[in-house]
Amino acid sequence: MQTLIEALQGTADLVVNRFYEELARLPKSRRILEMLSEQELAHLKMRQVQNLLAIAQPGLASKAHADMAMRIGRIHAIVGLDKEELVRSRGILQELVYKLIGRSVSSQSLSLYSRRLTSDTAWQLKAYQSVEDSQQEVLQRITRIVWEAGGYTHFIDQVIATLAAHDEVTACAIGRPDANGIFHFEAGAGGGNGSDALLNVLTTLGHEISVRADHAHGQGAVGRAWRSGNPERVVNYQTDPLVAHWREVAEREGLRSAVALPLTAPGQTPIAILMLYSAYPGGFVGPDQVAFIELLQTLLGCAVTRLQTHDGLHVAAVPMSVRQHWAALVRTGALEMHYQPLLSLASGHCGKVEALARLRDGDRLLMPDEFLFALASDDLLELFARGLAQALADRAQWLAAGHDLEVSINLPPAALNDIRYFDATRELLAAHACPSARLTLEVLENEALSLNQGQRAILAKFRALGVLLAQDDLGSGHSGLARLRELPFDWIKIDREIAHLGGVTTLDALRVVYQVTRLGHSLGKLVLAEGVDAADLLEALAILGVDGAQGYVIARPMPADELAVWIGGTARVSDAGAAASVLARLARFIVWEERVRMIAAMPGAARDLLGANDLREPLAEALMGLGDILPAGETRDAIQRDLLRALPGGRESAAWRAAMARLMQAIEAAAQEATATAHAH
Repeated sequence: MQTLIEALQGTADLVVNRFYEELARLPKSRRILEMLSEQELAHLKMRQVQNLLAIAQPGLASKAHADMAMRIGRIHAIVGLDKEELVRSRGILQELVYKLIGRSVSSQSLSLYSRRLTSDTAWQLKAYQSVEDSQQEVLQRITRIVWEAGGYTHFIDQVIATLAAHDEVTACAIGRPDANGIFHFEAGAGGGNGSDALLNVLTTLGHEISVRADHAHGQGAVGRAWRSGNPERVVNYQTDPLVAHWREVAEREGLRSAVALPLTAPGQTPIAILMLYSAYPGGFVGPDQVAFIELLQTLLGCAVTRLQTHDGLHVAAVPMSVRQHWAALVRTGALEMHYQPLLSLASGHCGKVEALARLRDGDRLLMPDEFLFALASDDLLELFARGLAQALADRAQWLAAGHDLEVSINLPPAALNDIRYFDATRELLAAHACPSARLTLEVLENEALSLNQGQRAILAKFRALGVLLAQDDLGSGHSGLARLRELPFDWIKIDREIAHLGGVTTLDALRVVYQVTRLGHSLGKLVLAEGVDAADLLEALAILGVDGAQGYVIARPMPADELAVWIGGTARVSDAGAAASVLARLARFIVWEERVRMIAAMPGAARDLLGANDLREPLAEALMGLGDILPAGETRDAIQRDLLRALPGGRESAAWRAAMARLMQAIEAAAQEATATAHAH
């Protein structure tokens, strides 16, 4: 072998130069070589010479050779050299070795070297399979993430973590543009000096990235992908003139190529751009890589519809540096819990408060809508644990002052996939000696709350612990009623939008509240309305049977010490005009209407009811009539008679609509008269 080594040392440069001349004649190999700068091509030839000499070493062990060959094969796979081209190029190399040194070395040495070259090719092909396996594993993980992620921030963090572990990805980052089209990275991993090295570089370098075509820095892969909706590539940072201002940092960070992948549904504007970076020129352009990127984009596109319904996409992109700052605030004593009273509409007293998180950032007090969606999964867990600890400590102080209050706190949807939330709840209840029944956990109603066995098991653990469960924002998702039936909630919180009052829809909105309340009660659950901002709405909710309410008309969220003062000095919220308001009268009409319809469904009773002439006497009077809705008189009796007789035709009949129009006019007139009388006194 020594003779072979000496021959190679004298002719290796010639062998390699001839080799690359031959490769340049092969279309697929030529495409790869054309991606390289002159410096990169010279470096590649030097490494090829070193590889030829290394294979000839007498002491080369099989394992060392396999490791070296698979490392090179991995590179070939990543840069898109297909297997057939690899085998053909290795055949060319062997022919050149035979031709240029075959006469100067023994046949035995040449035969051994040939076997090593053949083994080298086999191990390289094995590396191809390893890269393909990694691709399949990534796609399987991304598929699970697409359907299980509970929100945008959680989604992008999981996607980044999965892709950063993939063989072909040296670094990755994801982000969105602001209103001016300037792109901001929101999450990332990889780079030369640690898991977030690239993000630190990108956020401190000061280079703007734009998605606008008329911007000086809008022609890079990010901008092109945003505008086209298709993957856009940087084949080589060292040769692509469109990204010349990134050339230096890319070289320093070991990044040679990239692909910008828009997260978008077909025909829609992207919601974000995912950047994948390769350590080699020409990454993500080979046939296997193109197929992988297309499948990845399809999967991420499936997530777009789900993500667009979650918090985090209705606000501007939050740079990674800001996310890190907010996460640090959660862990450094900046968390302040405020409390909003929940009023019992039956007793008129406050026996429960909802704990709401705030973050103190200098002179600013950040609301959950500003920071919550931007926190990673571990940050959310930390926020929950610290917030619950603070709330239970404050409850103990209120109890010492004579106020035995229940506490309600939000439980993120991620908690039903993470047993650590249950462990934290159990430990904190014990540490603060709080009876579990005095704590309610509010689970936000959204699409992330599926009904798989693992989530049911965690819910069962919370129930076994004795805490109460509330379904928050019923109606904000698409399957709340199914979950209401299937999941073990004690409370239902009606989403403020489901009962949005305004114009001609007011009556229907109140009807929805009434029916949801009846449904909740029939299932043994209590019903609470949030976002109540007027005394007349509060009165209407009480008439409709709602158990509790919270909102600005009762009290705004406040610090713990202010709450103690409020509890001690505040009676039931009252407004003398609320009982006579339009909303209160409409609520009473809804209750009356429902009772009449139930009676009318009974054959005998329906005949008596609908045939009654004196509506002050028989069954109609027993149903309380419209006495609490309109003042006594011929107008009231006529409207009631018209409503009863129009009942068989249904709510869409002309007779019913005419009677309802008269009723609405009479209610508004009666309310105005009551208001004027109250002001006169």
